[in-house]
Amino acid sequence: MTLIEVMIALVIITVGVSSMMVAMSRCLAVVRTARNREVSRGLLRRVDIENPIDRNTIAETTESGDFEDVDGYTWSRNILLVDEEERPGLFIVISRVQWSERGRDTFEEITTYNYAPESESVTREL
Repeated sequence: MTLIEVMIALVIITVGVSSMMVAMSRCLAVVRTARNREVSRGLLRRVDIENPIDRNTIAETTESGDFEDVDGYTWSRNILLVDEEERPGLFIVISRVQWSERGRDTFEEITTYNYAPESESVTREL
């Protein structure tokens, strides 16, 4: 009977330890993803500070680049005129930071609207 009890205890311990290992692996993946997202949000703020949008010269354009001090992250920004006939001067700005996480391309994106009715690109067309 003692040998059977020891075998059952070993099976229970093995199942418990393997479950703990799976849970710990998932927790580490969540922490890594949260860290990458927090870094990307900081980088999005940095893009806005280092490459500000001038309301007087805003126009439809696409910009992109990378970060010299942060490896693996790139950024892009698309500025589009929403509706030149109905709403002249309303631009949609899509800012994105991309990185690779566990072999997949991942990104964090912010979409904002900028209203610049006095910009050169709007007044030139009117």
